[in-house]
Amino acid sequence: MKEQKRNKSFDRMIVEAVQENMSFFAWQSIGGVVEKCELKIKAYRKDYNEIVLELCMDQEAKLARVISGNRILNIYVPELSVSFSSELKSVTEDKKVKLYPPEDYSFYERRKHERIQPLKACYVSFEHNKMMIKKSIYDFSLGGIAVILPKSDKVIITKGKIFTVFVLDIGLRKIKVKAECVNSFSIDRFKFENLPYGGFKLAFRFTEISKDDKAFLAEFLTHEMLLQLVQKKAN
Repeated sequence: MKEQKRNKSFDRMIVEAVQENMSFFAWQSIGGVVEKCELKIKAYRKDYNEIVLELCMDQEAKLARVISGNRILNIYVPELSVSFSSELKSVTEDKKVKLYPPEDYSFYERRKHERIQPLKACYVSFEHNKMMIKKSIYDFSLGGIAVILPKSDKVIITKGKIFTVFVLDIGLRKIKVKAECVNSFSIDRFKFENLPYGGFKLAFRFTEISKDDKAFLAEFLTHEMLLQLVQKKAN
């Protein structure tokens, strides 16, 4: 995470967000619980000094909960890996939310899909060599997952292997996808406390996932990222 003053790079990213009709999440931590409100960006009007957002369906009540007493909105944009805080300019009757552009913003390592380490244990199950294997997930993205295994585990998977049985356990939800192993590499000794003798990391890419499951995963990842933002601010 890198905090910096608003600059031309920020302007370009916000213009990109408008062109791609990206979701912006206004959020607030209340008693350690993250409240969030989804909006779509509609315009960036530098001449009017405003960012124009539109409330998504059934988000009106949530907006009131995420506006702080000093009319500041915390914003997180998953697809840009960007977060910032802006002063609320106005809320119109047609569900438009206008913000003053922020003075500074935080930019995370840019990837096609941002990777998040879950705060609570999540699991993946898959069939390999006619055996069902269940492992905890090391990190997530909207496009795939990774697992880390000790050297004592005799799970050798070649790059390019396709799994038609690949089930994610996220809380009470089970998500069935198809996946491909896209990477497998060794981990040095003591890189992780629980792997003093080293191990290896397997990365998988989702090749098929339903629209509903992808939407659930996007919501889950956004919530996890916001929880981690809250923890970083607290520290």
